[in-house]
Amino acid sequence: MRRRLFTQSLAAGLALPQVSSLWAQSQTIKLVVGFAAGGSVDLTARAMAESMRETLGRSVLVENRPGASGRFAPETIRQARPDGDTLMLVPHGPMTLFQWLHLQLRYDAVKDFTPIGRVCVVDYALTTGPATPAKTVGEYLQWAQNPAHKAAYGSPGAGTIPHFIGQGLMQKTRTDMVHVPYKGSALTMVDLMAGNLSLGVSPLPDAVEHHRNGRVRVLATTGSQRNPVLPEIPTLRESGIDLVVDGWYGIYGPAGMADASLQSLTRALEMAVTRQADFFTKNAMRGAYLRPDALAQLQRAEAAQWEPWVKASGFKAED
Repeated sequence: MRRRLFTQSLAAGLALPQVSSLWAQSQTIKLVVGFAAGGSVDLTARAMAESMRETLGRSVLVENRPGASGRFAPETIRQARPDGDTLMLVPHGPMTLFQWLHLQLRYDAVKDFTPIGRVCVVDYALTTGPATPAKTVGEYLQWAQNPAHKAAYGSPGAGTIPHFIGQGLMQKTRTDMVHVPYKGSALTMVDLMAGNLSLGVSPLPDAVEHHRNGRVRVLATTGSQRNPVLPEIPTLRESGIDLVVDGWYGIYGPAGMADASLQSLTRALEMAVTRQADFFTKNAMRGAYLRPDALAQLQRAEAAQWEPWVKASGFKAED
């Protein structure tokens, strides 16, 4: 009897770690996005969450934390446990540009995070709507020179990459425009389509469908070459303005993640990028996975490139 009880107890004890492991694997992964629902960052996060769920066998839920120009996402992730249960999908601005713009940044873009991988490459677009007759950047700039038109451009938030592109556009063309910050590009598009805003600077995916149905007009893109989904649209450089910005989105976790967790997530993300090829094409993006070390190298290189540009522009931090 004692031997049977001991054997049963031993079997139960040995089973506990297995039950605990199964319970851990059933937990939900939270993928934080620093912008409102409906924009390209949010939609990309949802596409990645769906495909990663298939590989990991775990729920992956997107949580929107809009505000502060996208800074809420890295601020949230920085404080999370490094167990792989809390990640963020973030555009490159908060990881490369913000350190030169914000005096009170509450995170270190290198030390506070673990790169999981780059997801895609994204062009930015200059877009107008019924508020102007412009069909090219040159025509828009000519229209904006008239003070009576009260030219204004919208961006997904103060201090974002699109905000800074607008600042660069004004400086290079000596055009005065009022900046109107929104909580995400989807809201910028609403005012463009309504004729309440003369120019929007946003990720191209946020404008491409509205351009296709004629509600807005994409005047130019910021990439080093034309976007293959809209080959008829020139780049800013082709439009006579020496301004090139190639954007990207990436997924990060908190610093200090275990190698096993990191390897599982990178494998799931790489497969997700491959599975979602149609999503990227439809939304004028290019799936372009980079492994963690390559993403970290890209991030450092871009941050170094932004520093002199920000200083030369005279842009003043807003906090």
